[in-house]
Amino acid sequence: MEKTRNITFDIAKGIGIILVVLGHYTPEEAPAWYIGFVDFIYCFHMPLFFIIAGFFFDRSTSDKSYLSLVKSKFKRLIVPYFILSWVVIGIKILFDSVLHVEHPVAIEALYRVFYLPEAGYYLWFVYVLFLIFCIAPFFKPGNRLTVLSFVALGIAFWQSAPEICCIGQLCRHLIFFVFGMWVSRIKSLEKAMYGYAPLWAGATILLFFLYPVDFPQSVLRWVIGGITGSFMIISFSQLIRRASASMTRALSYIGNMSMTIYLFHTLFMGGVKAILTYIISGGDIIEFIVSALFIIGTGIVCPVCLYKWVWAKGKFTSRIFK
Repeated sequence: MEKTRNITFDIAKGIGIILVVLGHYTPEEAPAWYIGFVDFIYCFHMPLFFIIAGFFFDRSTSDKSYLSLVKSKFKRLIVPYFILSWVVIGIKILFDSVLHVEHPVAIEALYRVFYLPEAGYYLWFVYVLFLIFCIAPFFKPGNRLTVLSFVALGIAFWQSAPEICCIGQLCRHLIFFVFGMWVSRIKSLEKAMYGYAPLWAGATILLFFLYPVDFPQSVLRWVIGGITGSFMIISFSQLIRRASASMTRALSYIGNMSMTIYLFHTLFMGGVKAILTYIISGGDIIEFIVSALFIIGTGIVCPVCLYKWVWAKGKFTSRIFK
């Protein structure tokens, strides 16, 4: 068995993916308080997923060979990346002359997806996660993780890393995957991750408001804030698991569907936003809140329905889109 079900992490992924969808809705007319909240969650919502991935990777007892592991991750991550990229690019080109399309693309984007997430920049996550799974197996045994830790910390400070093949995002996020592996190995870190929710929340908020944002301080805030923010979400998830069975079921279900939601949320949100621009002006705070709730809700519910009613019907799509 490759990984054991962890309900707390399922809840954390559910919270995390809701924050991801929320963060991807930032219209020009958004009020300052909303923009500030989006900036805050951007400090930790993606590090959270890398820490969880690193934790489970280190805990994995699979006896797969390196090539088998890479092949399985290619099917799980890169195949849906290409399928979705080409579909989204086709839709954008098709509807560009009819509806308002955010981030329009040209036909050459069809081949540029091999080295850039042209269909939607958010797809860098699956691209980078695959690259990490190509690297991490070499450093999993014994003390090799120490070497990877120094490398990950060093490249985190490489501010001018190129974005081609998502190298820049790899440099910024490898440190969190590695940290997740350390949490898996060090019992005191794992215990701290599940507890002290107010402490992690306070530390993350203080880092966001008080810590300098100039390089290299911004990198330190990014690394430390990504860790404390992720621990904040995980520790609150532990509290939710103990306090509310109904909320646990709802959030863990969303967490189980987090990859499906991540892959397809912007597709649905983009369509709804394009339609709402002709209905709601967005200048009023009430209109903004109503449209935001509707669009964010669409980004969560519609991908789940798509999987349940369409992708789950086929053996191939049920595996790669969940």
